[in-house]
Amino acid sequence: FGEEMVSKYQLIGLGPHSSKKKQDLDKLYELKSKARQIMNQFGPSALINLSNFSSIKPEPASTPPQGSMANSTTVVLTKKKLQDLVREVDPNEQLDEDVEEMLLQIADDFIESVVTAACQLARHRKSSTLEVKDVQLHLERQWNMWIPGFGSEEIRPYKKACTTEAHKQRMALIRKTTKK
Repeated sequence: FGEEMVSKYQLIGLGPHSSKKKQDLDKLYELKSKARQIMNQFGPSALINLSNFSSIKPEPASTPPQGSMANSTTVVLTKKKLQDLVREVDPNEQLDEDVEEMLLQIADDFIESVVTAACQLARHRKSSTLEVKDVQLHLERQWNMWIPGFGSEEIRPYKKACTTEAHKQRMALIRKTTKK
């Protein structure tokens, strides 16, 4: 393949290679770019505020192909924002250039993996809409992260499993033998 064919293949992803799929992917990249611009403009707190826009229906809910970040030009976390965050934690700390680059790459990879997994969850629901609950479910299950106010319509209380009679008898027997 020539370089042009390889770049087109990376843009379109795995088959079927149709003009409709290319248009859908272009729309997805455009929406992703707009989301990153919002994040750059308003910072991480925009995640919480974006929960108000769960009725917005971006199309499609397909996952971007691997290597799509190479085609993207917007950056979610800038070096300046990273330095501000480090100063907030410790005013005397300075990060090396290599460390900054690595942290920026980790942040980009994290965001891409969360968006990809959320798109897969939306597709699993047979929906063409990526909703806040898709992102929230992935963050809760995979990363054990709960973001207050981030699409929390319902509060799910922790339910303790009811103990069976057989379990109670076993526990009583264990307590009885340990007392001796």
